[in-house]
Amino acid sequence: MKYKPGSFSKNFAWHGTGLRKLHSVIRVGFNNRLAPVDRNQFREASGLGSPLSLIPINFFLHNRAGQLSVDELVFQAIKRPYSFRFSLLALFALHANRAGSGKSVVERPAMWANEYVRESLWHKGSWRSSALQHAKLDQFINDRMNAQKDVRIKCRNNYRHLFELCELWPTSLKFIDTLTEQWIALAFFLAWDRHLLDGGQGDKDSLVAIVDSDELYKLLGVTRKLAVQQAESYADLYVSVGCQDRFREVKNMLFPGLTAIKPEIPEESGLEWLDQEELDVAVRRRWAEREEQDRDRKKAAALRQRYGNICQFCGLKLQVAKDCHYSEAAHIKGLGKPHDGPDKVSNMLVLCPNHHIQFDRGILSLHKVGTTYRIRSKVAGDPLHNKPIYLCHEIDDACVRYHYTWSASREI
Repeated sequence: MKYKPGSFSKNFAWHGTGLRKLHSVIRVGFNNRLAPVDRNQFREASGLGSPLSLIPINFFLHNRAGQLSVDELVFQAIKRPYSFRFSLLALFALHANRAGSGKSVVERPAMWANEYVRESLWHKGSWRSSALQHAKLDQFINDRMNAQKDVRIKCRNNYRHLFELCELWPTSLKFIDTLTEQWIALAFFLAWDRHLLDGGQGDKDSLVAIVDSDELYKLLGVTRKLAVQQAESYADLYVSVGCQDRFREVKNMLFPGLTAIKPEIPEESGLEWLDQEELDVAVRRRWAEREEQDRDRKKAAALRQRYGNICQFCGLKLQVAKDCHYSEAAHIKGLGKPHDGPDKVSNMLVLCPNHHIQFDRGILSLHKVGTTYRIRSKVAGDPLHNKPIYLCHEIDDACVRYHYTWSASREI
């Protein structure tokens, strides 16, 4: 089927500010309040002018009865400073392709992009970078978009630029690491918000069911099994906080999308009442626990004990109780999709929590110089940069090279 491009061919980057501009436009258009706003009032307040103001309305926000709805994307713009999470959530909103209904509203405005992700970009549990090459992307757009060649080229450039703004492209790797564990909770909340706004049911089974019906796992860049597992946990949380009723104006927001009034969270959900930074750690832990590959915890525990719970990067021995110290076993090449690293001791390092997070996000990496492994840091003036690490176990050179290449492809 052929689709019309709509206003997607306009200057999507907004003079280089990209999705950061979308964040500020939502704040201005909603007058910094979590309340529905008239479409025309939003367009006037946005300062974008016509037809550029149609881009956030038609492709990122949700419309109902002549108003723009409040959902997780709006919440993140109004209650949180801009971050890469917002950009990834906005890209997810575009791909989810639920713009609502009403006069002058195209319910599925970017169906070609939705089909592109589901049919071409996603492959066996992750996004393949080769699908973003000019030739392959052009072939898909030419097949699905009813527009002249120059318009199709503009749409292709604008669309791929979104991946650049989200720091997902370019990459030298065969897959695109979407860092989904850091924004999957927000994506589910957004998908469920729009499901309910469009008249869907709010019970847990109905919420989890759209992982399959909308193929959300492909839009997230993960396996179906992992997405269903995560959805089952987060659906409990979503229901426990009242679904869309959580958008009550309060002075202090502690949890993304939730009010400051602490809800009764089921114990089996595994989530505590956390602020944003603690949420990162909680989501990462849950993600690791739900990976398809089973980790041999005894190997990791033995390695931590071998190093006396001392971080191999900074030498910290973190005391957490009397005669009790804490460290973490960090996998050099990540387990599960999309990295598919081996679960073996030679693919592990013993790190403190801070440097584990930095290593997982590509801020820190290792590089072999001669027979010595040295730390590479992207943080200016970092005393760890070029520091040799102490080893009392062999590590896999192939895993080190893989992580170093992946790290080099990421920006901070």
